[in-house]
Amino acid sequence: MTEKQLPSLIDLRRRQLLKAGALGVGIALFPGILQAAPRRELRWGSASLGSTGYIIIEALAQTVQRESELRSTTLATSGGAENLVMASRQEIDFGQTTSTDWPPATKGERPFREPIDARQVFAYTVWNIPLIVRADSDIHSLADLAGKRVMPSTAGGATAIMHQTILDAAGVADEVDWTYGSWNDTFSAFQSGAVDAIPSTLTNGRPSPALAEIDSTVAFRVLPIDPEVLARAQQINPGLLSTTVSSDQWDKVDGDMLMPAISGLLATHPSVSDDDVYAVCKAVFDNAEQVRRIGSQLQDVSIEFAVEYLLNGYPVNAGAARYFQEQGVWRDELTIADPVSA
Repeated sequence: MTEKQLPSLIDLRRRQLLKAGALGVGIALFPGILQAAPRRELRWGSASLGSTGYIIIEALAQTVQRESELRSTTLATSGGAENLVMASRQEIDFGQTTSTDWPPATKGERPFREPIDARQVFAYTVWNIPLIVRADSDIHSLADLAGKRVMPSTAGGATAIMHQTILDAAGVADEVDWTYGSWNDTFSAFQSGAVDAIPSTLTNGRPSPALAEIDSTVAFRVLPIDPEVLARAQQINPGLLSTTVSSDQWDKVDGDMLMPAISGLLATHPSVSDDDVYAVCKAVFDNAEQVRRIGSQLQDVSIEFAVEYLLNGYPVNAGAARYFQEQGVWRDELTIADPVSA
């Protein structure tokens, strides 16, 4: 899939959403999502099936369904870029996004056709996403990727945006043979040897289940990133984070290893009411311990983390800000959006 196909993919998702009433397959994974007495229905866009983002959003929607009067329905999508476009069309109320989606989205830069206005709600994890290659590969640096096959999951997704930016900073983006597909397609292609490099996914230093599955079938190693390259990439897209993962967290690295990362951010359309967003925050963070029990992908869900990784310079829904102010964790340097009544 190419970047040019993103609009058609979004149109297809739109037709699926309108036809199916936004009822995502996540309901099968979390059957309790239909049990609460509804006040009104909130539509959530998650990510590709099997991804950590998909699991996180399904869990958050389930929690809001159970712990508030709001009903939640979900839709599997290609990720943050598609969710922001769908939110701008008011086809979903909430969507998974990442820190690297926001700079190009608000400016209308690739892969977005026009500027998008959205509101931050809260952060829920940090993904460390270095590239990996097979252990016997002759690729030892980002420069060695010139002429190689790189598959950064879905076209226009946050991971693709991230690694296109990094390889641009490394000076080889135009020389790479890019190919795209779902996360399942990406992992399968790597396991079969059809591609040379793919992103690995760790949630704040914890390997994802899919990454553990790859590790059981294919010997691989992590491709290092030069600090200067990462710094140049951050100048291109300031939503790109610099993190360190230790050998205590992941046995694929020696000592402490620099890794590019992105934060996961729940986004909402500017028209969603402050009261509804306040209710979503209250449902999630008043029950954060219960949310974390759902799985390892939810271990970062806490009220402190929720505010720490919100982006400066991008508006936060006033209802979310009100909740975090009441809890004493608000950061004054953040921007509060204009209030929206129900």
